[in-house]
Amino acid sequence: MLFVSRSRPAKLLTLALLFLLSPGVGATAQTGDEGLVDPPPLIISEFRLSGPGGDLDEFIEIYNNSNAALTVNAPDGSSGFALVASDGLARFLIPNGTVIPARGHFLGVNSVGYSLASYAAGNGATAAGDAAYTEDIPENAGLALFATSDPANFDYGWRLDAAGSDEEADPLYREGAGYPSLFFSRLESSFTRRLCSAPMTCTGFPRDTNDNAADFIFVDTMHHSAGAGARLGAPGPEGLSSPIRRAGSGLSASLLDPLVDAHTSPNFFRDRAFTGDYNAAFGTVSFRRAFTNNTGASITALRFRVADITTAVQPYEIGDLRPRSSGAVTVTLSDGSTANVQGTSREEPPAQDGRGGGFNTSLSVGTINLASPLAPGESVNLQLVAGVEQTGDFRLCVTVETLPATGSEV
Repeated sequence: MLFVSRSRPAKLLTLALLFLLSPGVGATAQTGDEGLVDPPPLIISEFRLSGPGGDLDEFIEIYNNSNAALTVNAPDGSSGFALVASDGLARFLIPNGTVIPARGHFLGVNSVGYSLASYAAGNGATAAGDAAYTEDIPENAGLALFATSDPANFDYGWRLDAAGSDEEADPLYREGAGYPSLFFSRLESSFTRRLCSAPMTCTGFPRDTNDNAADFIFVDTMHHSAGAGARLGAPGPEGLSSPIRRAGSGLSASLLDPLVDAHTSPNFFRDRAFTGDYNAAFGTVSFRRAFTNNTGASITALRFRVADITTAVQPYEIGDLRPRSSGAVTVTLSDGSTANVQGTSREEPPAQDGRGGGFNTSLSVGTINLASPLAPGESVNLQLVAGVEQTGDFRLCVTVETLPATGSEV
């Protein structure tokens, strides 16, 4: 993952950049399930129970919280694992035999109203869903994932994970007191797990402390205050075909210009010119690095996901950044030579032009694809660009997702 911070001691703007793509340690899988000797490490990682398309604009993302692929096999001989709402009715199954990659996802969607089916999911695929259901899940209801599809076993002994609001009365369908409930809905939003336990301490893997209020954050594209905390960001549903972040090394990053430090152009470029559009009142900032493929395999998809950022309505002297799409540029290095730097594109839907990107926004590298992969040993120069809505100290953490899956550290 990629950490960036900026401080302003004694009123002077200085930049401190720390780029880490560390393997980290994922959160432990839930183990309080007395009925399962070895509970599969699956958790609910992102969801929403309504969206701009209405009450049926729903999705629920399941995550393999381990470094090994998982083949679904219900221990009781039933047909698979069930995602169940707090009305006791299963909404979708993960069928037996389904292989969820290490650190990969499985996506269930309400096929009647789901509106994010065009969100990118790697190598020409989209997040159309790996399973579908049609019956509404009420806002603020609880969800639980069970290692069975037999309703007789929908209990604590078979529960793998749960996510529910503080309005959910049945503790089987929430962890802890529950996340803060929403008082209005139909937003372009989601609840997504934190990738950072505290500022500058990101593992890049979903947090799972068995406390929904501590583990989930609410994000939406217009920074609404809807009851669960206002946080500018975007939903990003992921399924079986989506790019993956794993622990370990393989994709390395280095300074674009190794003869100057990370604070200095062209590695860091501050353009104070007014861009004439929204979300960049004080210009833009560009972070530039060279990425080298040391995996031994051709990388066919590469994107970045914002795990932590100072954005939207920050206190005085705290920077407000809005990730945005950028094009290719040619820059001059300190030795007088030039380098071509490819841009990154904010992945939409959901549309994020109104306020700009934020938490959970993803940005893809369009020049890397099946037809034009990043071959073993090859490097690519890339930039991430953000609009500056307010100047000051800032923090940015971006994780790297690839196909095939690879670890990333710098």
